[in-house]
Amino acid sequence: MNQQQFIGFWKNLQDPLKAKWDKITDEDILQIDGDMTKFHDVLDRRYGADKEAVSTWANRRYSHISGNYQGYEFGLKEPVLNAG
Repeated sequence: MNQQQFIGFWKNLQDPLKAKWDKITDEDILQIDGDMTKFHDVLDRRYGADKEAVSTWANRRYSHISGNYQGYEFGLKEPVLNAG
């Protein structure tokens, strides 16, 4: 997903993001505001999550909601991030 797609998808990503990672605050959500770089930075700061794992998670959400599975490999497990 590119930055433009991320901006369009941002509102759909907020609830799953907060459900997946409970350390994400409303202030973080406002700070990210559809910016993919800030998204990666916030998850790195809160969880030490690497950019590739965060991108994979976001791309899978995007693929699920948009129905755009091009380049998506089925059968892969969800990346494991330290959510605790």
